Amino acid sequence: MSTAANFRNVKMSACDRISDLPSSIIESILMWLPTRDAARTSILSRKWRYNWSRIPQLVLDDKIFNKILTNHALRRQKFAEILFQILSLHQGPISKFRCSLTGLKDCRDIDSLIVLLSRSGVQEFTLNLWLNEYHRMPLAFFSCLELRHLNLRGCLIKPPTNFQGFGHLISLKLCQVNIAEDVLGSLMSSSLLLEQLTVVEIPAILNSLELIAPKLKSVFFKSSVKSILFKNTPVLARVSLVPRNQDMDGKFHVIVYIFTMGVYCFALKSLDAGGIPAKITTTLIHLKVVKLEYLCFEEVNEIAILLCLLRSSPNLEELEILVYKVDEYAEGQASNFLDVQEYSQLTLNQLRQVKLQNISGTRSEMEIIKLLLKKSSILEKMLIKQAPMKENIKNKVTEIGILKQVTRFHRSSPRAAVIYEDPIIS
Repeated sequence: MSTAANFRNVKMSACDRISDLPSSIIESILMWLPTRDAARTSILSRKWRYNWSRIPQLVLDDKIFNKILTNHALRRQKFAEILFQILSLHQGPISKFRCSLTGLKDCRDIDSLIVLLSRSGVQEFTLNLWLNEYHRMPLAFFSCLELRHLNLRGCLIKPPTNFQGFGHLISLKLCQVNIAEDVLGSLMSSSLLLEQLTVVEIPAILNSLELIAPKLKSVFFKSSVKSILFKNTPVLARVSLVPRNQDMDGKFHVIVYIFTMGVYCFALKSLDAGGIPAKITTTLIHLKVVKLEYLCFEEVNEIAILLCLLRSSPNLEELEILVYKVDEYAEGQASNFLDVQEYSQLTLNQLRQVKLQNISGTRSEMEIIKLLLKKSSILEKMLIKQAPMKENIKNKVTEIGILKQVTRFHRSSPRAAVIYEDPIIS
């Protein structure tokens, strides 16, 4: 037999070995490919013609367009052709759908695909769109009741009146999604299995949100909201509340009954001190690290919330606070509030590290320092960073005053080291 014939036989044998792989392995190979490339395998042979149509995931992004298709009309026509092919040929369930598209003026053609997904038991749904206006989600979307992971961008959500939420949802991410406050609240609170929540740049200004999520572990919220109440969230491990740039003028008010790692507090003025409980009903046994930024020690409400947090966090190990100075608050109100507090329920037996920044030696600040030293039985290190002042002489006087008071405070931990950081040196 000739060398050329041998080569052809070896080549054909190799092709046959790949084609004769178990269907589960072929499916796994195709799932690593974008939907466009997976569909192209249909030209390999008759055996491969419909393999792509049985994979349980669809991935659509800008790669489906040729680079030359820059015209909006041509891109939409191409997208419609691809959707028609998927609708005509795809067989079996689709558990994962991911679509991220730019360069389209509208995306109405995708609604027919969402109808297919609602009948296919989709569990992971990602639709990220950059359009001139929000894409309204079709009614079929609200029938995707098996959803476990939902990620939307550039969409408009208006559910039917009988919609009761996605009961199996584990993660929810909404970015630049047009959604009413009541719909957002209902969507979050009806998802009792929810573990991760991300809300970014909701166009509307939200008044009040209440979260009832017993399995919630992580929250990232970057939108205009006046108050957020975390209720029945015993395993919450990370919360980040970040105002949008236009909210940095002090109009961003957040009420948080449960703080945890990465909390950003901006002007907590929405609740009277009388409305803040001494301790929340659910003890935060998982809470170990707390970072608070822009907390005003001269504002009674914010001190009340801090004390509520400390009383509710018996396993807290690290505490970091960046103090925010507000001239208009009377110092006496905050210090008087601290004088009448009951601290018998406050135990910080696991607290090891404390970092206080922008300290200027006010009475309320010193009372907080005194309290932390008294209640922290195994404290190892407290770092006090002084607030910068215009004149060096004022810096030195403030430093001497703070150190003089701190040295007199009782320390429950014999190993507690208080380190003072001069703003000039730092």
